[in-house]
Amino acid sequence: MLPPWIRPLGLVEHVIVGGLLTALLAALGTPALARVVAVAAVGVAHELGDGDFTRAQGAPWNGILDTLAFLPVPLLWWLL
Repeated sequence: MLPPWIRPLGLVEHVIVGGLLTALLAALGTPALARVVAVAAVGVAHELGDGDFTRAQGAPWNGILDTLAFLPVPLLWWLL
């Protein structure tokens, strides 16, 4: 049973956004490590902006989990 503040659809949305941003940066010729750092920075900025690190239910783990959800695509792309 997942805690109520974890929404699987929300995690999927974060993965999709991370993937789209990774693809855009790859199309622009950005090095793989730079893509990972950029997507991580966007994830942290997004979670700071919506309060998931500080005031949302499940904070700060909600923000940490959402930030990590941005990273599977750029990390896999970097490893492959």
